[in-house]
Amino acid sequence: MSGAKEKPPTLTREAIRAEVAKRYATRLHMTLIIASSISVGALVTATLMRSGVDTLWLRWLPALLCAYATFFAGVWLWLRMSRYGRFLREAARKDRESLVDGVDVVDALSNLPIPRGGGSVVRGVLRSGGGAFDGGGASASWVGDSVSQAVSAPPGITEGLGEAAGEAVGDAVGGIAGDDGGIVLVIAIALLALVLAILFGAAAFVIWQAPSILGEVVFEVLLGSPLVRGVKAVDAGNWAGALFGATWKPFGLVAAFAMAFAAFAGAAAPEARTAAEVIAKLSAKAAD
Repeated sequence: MSGAKEKPPTLTREAIRAEVAKRYATRLHMTLIIASSISVGALVTATLMRSGVDTLWLRWLPALLCAYATFFAGVWLWLRMSRYGRFLREAARKDRESLVDGVDVVDALSNLPIPRGGGSVVRGVLRSGGGAFDGGGASASWVGDSVSQAVSAPPGITEGLGEAAGEAVGDAVGGIAGDDGGIVLVIAIALLALVLAILFGAAAFVIWQAPSILGEVVFEVLLGSPLVRGVKAVDAGNWAGALFGATWKPFGLVAAFAMAFAAFAGAAAPEARTAAEVIAKLSAKAAD
């Protein structure tokens, strides 16, 4: 019997990401989460319009915020339904008494199904119960780079959007409209095309990076003091900060261009209630 104490297992980000990508159809799940978010945003703007809110940016801003909140709720639900979430809850129920006071996190880590060095997650996590999001996950060999480095967008891209964009766009439209209504129409179409391109591009990027994003979320759940908080680990862990860090830039780009189009539309066609009406009214003005 050796007197040397065995080293506690090391929680590694790369191993967790690889396991999540291998065991779960992460891109399919992320597609469903994003589709739900877009649907909620569309529902919010339609409800506000029926309630008498005709100004485009006053509908789009809360719709964007609700869509992003729905995205977080979708990832939270994924965590709760995943085997990782169930393992944390079951372990908390079994070990509630032993983990109440004075528990040592290092000692408790030795009982967690986490990888040693570059190894794989112990099968106990993956075999706990049925009904999880199992599926043919894609290979995660490309996941090494951090998602936060994948998108390079200027910091503070969403700061002061409403006021700054409103003033700048109002002045620009006032000067252009006096010369040629067709130029205003071209600008509106170009802005709307940019909004749609960035929206679908950002969605595609997040879906493509889903193994890395969800792997990071699981890593933070396992790392973020689940041993002492037990069942509250999924609710109180650092996963939301990791998710925000990985997705705020794509969301910020979508929000920035959407609000720029809404501000431009409010100055060029204030009577229009939807993006389609903006293009239709500007087309009629250009034809006169």
